[in-house]
Amino acid sequence: MLLSALQELSALLGSRAATAPTPDDAAKAQTLKGHVDEFLIPRVIDLDAPLLTVILGPTGSGKSSLFNAIAGAALSEVGVLRPTTRRAHVLVPPGSLLPTAISKLLEEDTVEILEHPAALEHLALVDAPDFDSIEEGNRILARRLLEAADLIVFMTTDTRYADDIPWRILSRARERGVPMLTVINRLPGNVRERTAVMGDYQRLLREGGFADLHAGGSFEVVGVDLGETDTATSGLRREAVEPVMKTLQQLVDDDTGRRDLVRTSMLTAVRELPKSIEEIIREIDEEDRLREDLLGVARSSYHAHRSEVDERIDRGTFLRTEVLREWQDFVGANRVARVVAEGVGKVAATIRSLFRPGPAPPAPEIRDAAFADLIGLVRAEADRAAAETAGSWARLPFGSEAVGDHPDLWGVSPALPKALGEALSAWGGRITRDIMEVGEKRRGLAKSASLGVNVVGTGAILAVFAQTGGLTGAEAGIAAVTAVVNQTLLEAIFGEANVARFVAKARESLDEAIDEIFEAERQRFEAALGLSPQSGELADRLRTAVASLAEESP
Repeated sequence: MLLSALQELSALLGSRAATAPTPDDAAKAQTLKGHVDEFLIPRVIDLDAPLLTVILGPTGSGKSSLFNAIAGAALSEVGVLRPTTRRAHVLVPPGSLLPTAISKLLEEDTVEILEHPAALEHLALVDAPDFDSIEEGNRILARRLLEAADLIVFMTTDTRYADDIPWRILSRARERGVPMLTVINRLPGNVRERTAVMGDYQRLLREGGFADLHAGGSFEVVGVDLGETDTATSGLRREAVEPVMKTLQQLVDDDTGRRDLVRTSMLTAVRELPKSIEEIIREIDEEDRLREDLLGVARSSYHAHRSEVDERIDRGTFLRTEVLREWQDFVGANRVARVVAEGVGKVAATIRSLFRPGPAPPAPEIRDAAFADLIGLVRAEADRAAAETAGSWARLPFGSEAVGDHPDLWGVSPALPKALGEALSAWGGRITRDIMEVGEKRRGLAKSASLGVNVVGTGAILAVFAQTGGLTGAEAGIAAVTAVVNQTLLEAIFGEANVARFVAKARESLDEAIDEIFEAERQRFEAALGLSPQSGELADRLRTAVASLAEESP
């Protein structure tokens, strides 16, 4: 059914308005949703609802004067202070039903209902705010009324009929297919000048493609001479706007003609609706492309610097020399080196005698120092990734707005050190538990029990941090020695095969923790982007809804 197709479109346009990246994009979707909700759906439901006739025009064109002339009473304030009309005035007969759009605006307290015996039956006449008002709320309300109108009375003057803003409004009326008539106010008394203005406006209408927007059988342009005012009504003289009065009277008297006008306007709007939807779809598709480009930049930068962390861990070069020397001194690296040639069994037999005697092993301090070094490494690389990503985004659409609105993206988040510190503490705890589990199955733990799991655990942590792969020259010195010492001691305690599996498992767990940190840092950019990751799905659903609308349209 056409009704269900329109209701689906309304829901999708609401989603677009809620997730659009800019206020202008959101307003465009919301305006179109208002057109569907307040004009198309009500008209599909009821073609006989009161005819919503909206007087639109620029500031000071005389809209309220025309409104009062039609009402035959001073109902809408007229004055020199502009914009005079700050709320929409709606003229209806006493007890009349209100069009859906007016009922909604009444709930929002943006319209004032004026019941008057002289009002025409089956018609709600609206004196709209200026669409070029300096007040944004007035402009929004005027455009909303445009989207809901069954008939537009465009009010302009001899000096403003060619202004750019009115023609942009008229272009939207043409897109909608809403019937329209024009009143040009304050025409000069000179017949030649008057004729020139009227003729020039008719030319602009033809060249702009407005020939089909007719009311009462033809596209009407009504001219009102300067000075045609009625002080009793604070409006124009009724005789001066007689053609407008006649057109409106014909519409309310002729039920069939009124229904035909409404139906034609409604069907034209339905046929034109896909063009506006497709424009939004193209915008979403372009936003998706830009979003993927921006996120690709972030992924590439963070991946590169995450890989740098891996490389530095593999080589152990991020650890401070004093940390490694302190550990080597504690474990007796020179003594270990002398007995390595005699085999692991010999080392295992003498393992207790290798460690430096003292009241308190420095293992916790060394472990904490190693963790601090790793936190410093991750923080530095994440900071570089953030700066690179922000620098690239600053040169790209949407990216520049994101980093402009979120200057913190230029560097690492303050939360990283604490988050990584907690992750490393948990990781160290898992290593300690794993050591105890492995030791329960081997006598190696008994040989090292007097050392404590903290000592063995610190050795295991440093075994993950300091390895010999890829080290060359001077940098291979202390890190390589540390790697050999830790590997030898762990093999003496747990066995070569167990150590390989143990270190690989610990490294995998460490990588997962660092991956989470880097991903959280990268996701700050995604969160700041303002482009919905579900926009691609929304575009596809809009395409389906447009196709369904085409199938259901008469």
